[in-house]
Amino acid sequence: MKVKICGVTNQADAFLCEEAGADAIGFVHFPGRSRSVPLEMIADMCSHLGPMTTKVLVCAPKDEEETLRMCDKAATDVVQLYSLDPSQVQSVRDSGIGVIRAVKPTRAQALRFREVADALLFEQWPGGTGRQYDYSAIPLKTCPRAIIAGGLNLDNVRQVRSLGPYGLDVSSGVERSVGRKDPWLVHEFVRRCKA
Repeated sequence: MKVKICGVTNQADAFLCEEAGADAIGFVHFPGRSRSVPLEMIADMCSHLGPMTTKVLVCAPKDEEETLRMCDKAATDVVQLYSLDPSQVQSVRDSGIGVIRAVKPTRAQALRFREVADALLFEQWPGGTGRQYDYSAIPLKTCPRAIIAGGLNLDNVRQVRSLGPYGLDVSSGVERSVGRKDPWLVHEFVRRCKA
């Protein structure tokens, strides 16, 4: 099972997540969000991480061109999109950038994007709120790489893991305060995912 730690805002937490064994680290660039980080700062953090850690830019660009500019400036490997229609997502992917498309946990949304994204991230809308929901209702069988996000923490990680997704994505569930990761929670979350 793959683990992504999202909402990383500083270098110490990026190192912490990498050392704990996270497969991917998410950096939010989303104006108005509490964990949003400037693209230049994301690039600096990414430059200090190892090549085996996937660096993910979490954003909602207005079009493909803006997406490519943002990814280039942030120096990330993958983009996690909360915007763009299927043809635009395909265009970004065709440019050589890995794409995770965030979708509502519905079959219709999954079917709309499953052919154009490398993975689908299922999350209650609006995304990034940390709200729990009925994870068992997620149409995981609609795509080979389904990632579950939203409200994950140590109390529910085993139950959600048992559903058999490709990956889990956690942010506030491993924080000691907004934008600051807790070392024990990060290590324990990764351990429970990989056990």
